[in-house]
Amino acid sequence: MRWIKLASFGAAVGLFGCETFISLGEDYTQQCTTLTTVYLDADKDGEGNKNEPRTWCGEPPAGYVTNTLDCNDDSADVNTRATSDDQCDGIDQDCDGKTDEDFPVLDCTIPISDTESCQGRTKCEGADVLCFARYFLDRDGDGIGKEERLVDTAGSCAEPPVVAGGVWVAEGNDCDDDAPTIHPNAVELCDEVDQNCNGTVGRVYLRQTFSAGVLNEGATGERWVSGTNSGFVQAAPGDGVCKGPDDDVTDTDDGKVVGVGLGACVPPGTSGELESPIMDTTGALDLRLVFHEWVDFTPEGARGAPPTVMLAVQQGSTRTTLSTLVRPGPTSAQPTPGWAEVEFRLNTVTGSNTSLVWSYESGDAEGWGGYAIDDVLLVDEVCEGAP
Repeated sequence: MRWIKLASFGAAVGLFGCETFISLGEDYTQQCTTLTTVYLDADKDGEGNKNEPRTWCGEPPAGYVTNTLDCNDDSADVNTRATSDDQCDGIDQDCDGKTDEDFPVLDCTIPISDTESCQGRTKCEGADVLCFARYFLDRDGDGIGKEERLVDTAGSCAEPPVVAGGVWVAEGNDCDDDAPTIHPNAVELCDEVDQNCNGTVGRVYLRQTFSAGVLNEGATGERWVSGTNSGFVQAAPGDGVCKGPDDDVTDTDDGKVVGVGLGACVPPGTSGELESPIMDTTGALDLRLVFHEWVDFTPEGARGAPPTVMLAVQQGSTRTTLSTLVRPGPTSAQPTPGWAEVEFRLNTVTGSNTSLVWSYESGDAEGWGGYAIDDVLLVDEVCEGAP
């Protein structure tokens, strides 16, 4: 408790906050239990102006508060409770000592999403929002740039100026701006190059056109193996031997295929196989096998047990059949003779010791026909084929 003695010297006097006044010439003692410094809150936002203090006895009167948080007592919108300072008006809305720091600006520039705003970026300078066009420099002419720039277009955000070494474009994210065939919209080819800029490449595990001699040639594990007793041979179409195709109409028209004449070059009741080189498919992103096959299972005489041609994956000592490519019944209709493209998804076939195996059983009738393959391609599923 504090006692304050006031002396009169010919006029009425009183303590700010104490409502009792004394007459001229009287001594007066006022009991003041709480003596407080209060601050003017002119804009009535609950925060006071530190430059307008008053000493008060008792509870603060209307229009005064006990804090000094306000940095602008002329505006109720300016106080420490403001959620952001994003007006780009040169005013510190949230009283943190910084001006317009929450204006949507990163290092003074941001992308603009509002269609009513100039399309590009803005720059906050003082209380003005200046417009700069947002472009990417395209050096290889594929319509997609890589190097992002803010281009001064005299405030109009219209056509960008001419630039040496390329053109300004609106789309970015080119991962190689020196190659026009590489950009986010490109087709991913199976050449171990990231054409579509998605961070992955289409790996090629096996590609064979049989244009040169490959059967049983080369180092172990790197050659196509048919075995000494296998009926698979590499030959030119239309050679009149072993009942093969008359022409090579596949992607690589090189005049070479690998096939077997069932009941012609190989007698009834025999079998054989063709195995690809050993491949390491560890870490494959789902495999896609594409090749061309030719089949003619039209018998020349009475039908007996038909031939069978199968495709399998060999992994070490384990062989998994992918498909029985041809197995018609003795009285069923035969497949239409000719070339066809065959495609398989090998989503679970990966490993360091992987190969493909084509095998056959010739059946028990003479002259069943033949089977041939060409243009074998094993790649990651993410790519579209040969470049």
